[in-house]
Amino acid sequence: MKECLRLITERRSITFFDPTKEVPDELIKEILEISATAPSGYNLQPWEVVVVKDKEKKRQLKDICYGQQKVEDASANIVFIANPRAGFEHVDKVLDSWVELGYIPKEAKEKLKENIQRGWTNRERAVRKAIRDTALFCMTVMIVARAYGLETHPMEGFDEERLKEFLGVDKEKVIPVMLAIGYKDPQRELLPRAYRFKFEEFGRFL
Repeated sequence: MKECLRLITERRSITFFDPTKEVPDELIKEILEISATAPSGYNLQPWEVVVVKDKEKKRQLKDICYGQQKVEDASANIVFIANPRAGFEHVDKVLDSWVELGYIPKEAKEKLKENIQRGWTNRERAVRKAIRDTALFCMTVMIVARAYGLETHPMEGFDEERLKEFLGVDKEKVIPVMLAIGYKDPQRELLPRAYRFKFEEFGRFL
């Protein structure tokens, strides 16, 4: 348990990455697959990712991200895509596994499918669900990356429409966050962690 707490409390948003150190593709895939155990409503996993590692592609991505140098210096940038159609596109695969594993009887599948899809019919609600679960996935990636000795930095500073065009992402989907991932530049020192609110400033008991 202490190791888990250490990973969470030591995680920092690193601005300066070592551009000479690469993270292998297989390691990034391993981190993402472990992190995909993150929770999501009805286990629909309404996320997709595009991992940008090519040097020229990173230079182009840097421009889309308003010139943020960490985009180019990081070993990779993981673009998280939230899919508001996941309630329709993923539901059969998920419920078929539930039937196979004995979570639900086969005859209950269609009724449950109907109930699930009802919650994804409204576009605004579907977007909210997809973004919420994709954010949980992204946070899990940051913690798992720390377990592998890597650093990360979540980013919202990008032109979403240009990014969708650059990656060939459907306009109906949403890109809520990008994550730079790699190794910290050993020549740079971190400043102390910035102020964090105490419970009394953000919470209350009822």
